Amino acid sequence: MRHYANNKTIKTMKAPNSKLIDTTLPVMFHTGSKLRRLLDLPSTQHQRIQAVLLRDPGATVAVFRELERIRPGARKQVGDAAHAISLIGLDRFRQLLDSLPEIQSGLGDLAQNPGPAIAYSQAAHAAGFAAALAEQTGIRSGQEIATAALLQNPAILALWLIEPDSAQRATYAMRDGVTVDVAFGAELGEPLDDVNRRLGEAWAFPSLAQQALGDWDEFSPRPQIVKLADGLAQLAAAGWEHADNAIISALLAEFLSVEDDQARSWLHRCAVDGARHLHPLGYPLPGFELMFIPGEHDHEDDHAVPEFGAWRERLKARKAAKTAPELHKTMGEIMRRIRQEAGATRVMFAILSRDRRRLRTRLALGGSAEDALRKLDLEMTPRNLFSVLLGKSQSLWLRADNLSKYQPYLTENVRHVINTNGAYMMSVFVDDKPLGLMYADGDKLDDEGYKRFRLCCQQAAKALSGGQR
Repeated sequence: MRHYANNKTIKTMKAPNSKLIDTTLPVMFHTGSKLRRLLDLPSTQHQRIQAVLLRDPGATVAVFRELERIRPGARKQVGDAAHAISLIGLDRFRQLLDSLPEIQSGLGDLAQNPGPAIAYSQAAHAAGFAAALAEQTGIRSGQEIATAALLQNPAILALWLIEPDSAQRATYAMRDGVTVDVAFGAELGEPLDDVNRRLGEAWAFPSLAQQALGDWDEFSPRPQIVKLADGLAQLAAAGWEHADNAIISALLAEFLSVEDDQARSWLHRCAVDGARHLHPLGYPLPGFELMFIPGEHDHEDDHAVPEFGAWRERLKARKAAKTAPELHKTMGEIMRRIRQEAGATRVMFAILSRDRRRLRTRLALGGSAEDALRKLDLEMTPRNLFSVLLGKSQSLWLRADNLSKYQPYLTENVRHVINTNGAYMMSVFVDDKPLGLMYADGDKLDDEGYKRFRLCCQQAAKALSGGQR
């Protein structure tokens, strides 16, 4: 039996699995039936076929692998399944469909026989969440974004096929509170992200899917939506009371520019919509689990996410009743939490001058008394990494493997202060105005630490809303 120590460490790991790349993913029985009915119609639009494929990652993966087989390199110009099928042709697509194995419906009972339908459900929910996020924010090419979200965990899909016992152990661990990365990394014998990237390349995933699987620019909204949707789907699959619930909800709230409780309501409505949409396939449906969450139905009158920015009007109405928090006390407590929870050694909060022309260190933890981080006094012009971050509410995990992307913004004054091998940074906005920037670095930074860092910064901004500079 494999041992899971906690969300960051693993006592034992298997050796990397070399069989994953050669795996042929099956399609769901309902998918095959629906697609054949569409293909039998006198005229079938590729978009209607794509709507079915976005519920079944096995079928979608097969389409892109076939496109690469007959037209090598075409994936670089193809973003979604409809475009891929138009290049493959409907006759060849029918042949491909007939060649694929099928999973009979009814094999997705989470309590009795989890099966690969769990992973398929997670992928289909990710596609649905991505489409909803793209629509909510007015970003076009939603189908390309949904397709990329559908394809974010090929390693989990493949593991269910070749080693179902291993996948089931990882799933149970995930449901017990272990993160998806740790649970499946233990069974795969290497980090889940590494296997996903390797399979995405080998299986000829479209560009956006591979970009989101790899090292993407965190200033770009499309891969950001893809990864956020994937995180939401992981949370839904792991259980709504999973330890990461607060972190994911905070990230969603930040993206939608709404309050945390509204973000959760939005997510729950999307999960219920997904349950209605996906139930014919026999998937486990997290939307049905919401009825077991205490207080879930206490806000049934809250039917829709308000227009972006509307939440700020309610905050303004409550300002008179608030007591302005003390800046040093609030930020000091948050910085101590960042050191404890995010694996950081040095933490610095820098504040903008009143005219917003300079950024100066206000508080610092860790490092020596002569540390350059403690003496930061940086002009906002010429344009640099800090000034770019302060352009809007956003964050960045700078590390060696993405350093080249940000070289144009790493002026000499910035490089002198930061650790280019690993650092978290996030702008802090209060009442829609930039207050300053939080920075943390250390030798033990990881994905979980980055989530904790972002959450701490968001909580600081919320605590200071309506407060004094």
